[in-house]
Amino acid sequence: MAILTRPEPNWAIRPFRLDDAPAARRLIEAVWHEHFHDHPDSFVRDFIYSRLSDVDNAEAVYVDRALFLCAVAETAIVGTGAINRLDDRECEMVRMFVAPIYRGRGIARAIADGLISFARSAGYDRIRLSSNSALTVSHRLYESMGFQPAAPWDPGGETYSRYYALQL
Repeated sequence: MAILTRPEPNWAIRPFRLDDAPAARRLIEAVWHEHFHDHPDSFVRDFIYSRLSDVDNAEAVYVDRALFLCAVAETAIVGTGAINRLDDRECEMVRMFVAPIYRGRGIARAIADGLISFARSAGYDRIRLSSNSALTVSHRLYESMGFQPAAPWDPGGETYSRYYALQL
């Protein structure tokens, strides 16, 4: 009888590097476009494009109990995720994106596991995140990791987003 083994991943998770910004931005914009390019509301359709200054300036933004991770396959960035400091007790998981051809390989879970581990070691008590309501696969991942539904923190945000929190 043949024993089936899972092949080693052809990707690795590592901290953001200074020259990663253009590729990380392209990935995030491409994934957003994939999901929302034909959304009837221009707010949703164009939401991400003007909100990536944190990626462009990640070396300055993701310091002081913050972390930006990249999943890399060969030399390409195929996934991203970050922890952004909100205050001494709470942080936010942001920028969770994976390229379409790399989905289903455990990349998002590996990034999220790394971010949760970082948040614990940084002394946070709670991680929050928001996710567009259409991204149901992402919601299943977050829920499987222990995130619980939370009240919206953005005024009117519940129109397009689901909100989650994880007590550490």
